[in-house]
Amino acid sequence: MTDDMSVLQAARSSASPTLRPRGLGGRDYVVISAFALVILTMPMWILTIGGYEALATKIVIWGLFALGFDIMLGFTGYLSFGHAAFFGTAAYATGLSLKHLTPNLLPALGISIVTAVLIGGLIGVLSLRRSGIYFSILSLAFAEMLHAAALSIFQQYTGGDNGLTGLPLPMLFGLQMQGIAVFYVAAVLLIIGFAVAWKIKRAPFGLMLRAIKENPLRLEYAGINIWAYKMAAFMISTVYAGIAGFLMVVYQPYVATQYVHWSTSGEVVIMSVIGGVGTLVGPILGAGFMLYFENVVQAIIGEQWRLVLGFVFVCVVIFLPGGFVALGHTIWHRLGHLVRSRRRNVSDMETDSETSGRSSARAGAYTSGEHDAC
Repeated sequence: MTDDMSVLQAARSSASPTLRPRGLGGRDYVVISAFALVILTMPMWILTIGGYEALATKIVIWGLFALGFDIMLGFTGYLSFGHAAFFGTAAYATGLSLKHLTPNLLPALGISIVTAVLIGGLIGVLSLRRSGIYFSILSLAFAEMLHAAALSIFQQYTGGDNGLTGLPLPMLFGLQMQGIAVFYVAAVLLIIGFAVAWKIKRAPFGLMLRAIKENPLRLEYAGINIWAYKMAAFMISTVYAGIAGFLMVVYQPYVATQYVHWSTSGEVVIMSVIGGVGTLVGPILGAGFMLYFENVVQAIIGEQWRLVLGFVFVCVVIFLPGGFVALGHTIWHRLGHLVRSRRRNVSDMETDSETSGRSSARAGAYTSGEHDAC
């Protein structure tokens, strides 16, 4: 019996490394470093495709927003149509802090995060008891309530339809935040956010979130409090949205009422679906693609850019559900398959030993033939 138990424990210990999520390894650091390099050099390479410096800043900000949204949708499968509530309220909190307290960014950042967390906690407690379309509709309803409140109840603070104007130029350590300085602040926050999201994906917490997406009922039967995990993912996603709203005000010292409108939530959904849900990199690609269409392609084809973007979105949903990331994986595997096929069809080169052996055999046959003739 003791031998059987020891064998069982050894089997479990040998199998556990494959069952447990791995920590960050060398490959993960390479991915994060490559991501950081691409983001930090964006103001240079975006010029080669017809973009401009300010567009790079907007892509980074919306990319952070979409990245946080992907933690909720891509990991747990909960589709929120109300993420504009956290983006917009954090933007208003940032604007009010800059206008009435101090133009320093650090207090504004803290206030915006706290505001987004409070609003997110309230909405999460009330809406995460439901799932599927009911959760989506509840999140949309709460966001629209905040939008209506910004236009009516809190109009004296938010500026109503005109938005919150008259904001001072933000400052960070005595430096004015404008131009390329805003980009690098946003880029650093995006890189940190991507590293944190990548760590979550590799951690047991991320594995549990993906298990909730696959089969929440089975986890409930196993005694797992899935509501706590969903709430944690929702709050993390809320923090990302709040930081993105903060950065949007730093980029453009003005708070538009559209920031809490349902269309803002719809845009981040489209970005995530086009890029690839659950991939972390995909929503950022989707944000860049959509903003490039809105700011660069629009100058070429006019208002028809919405029609083209809608056509692309329909094609992705129908023919490429995994988004641009899935397309990239498909192309990569096809190219790898072609390379392996070509290598398989090419005959191997003869080694020196095989060549010398074959020459010796021919010489021996020739010598024996001469001896027989004699």
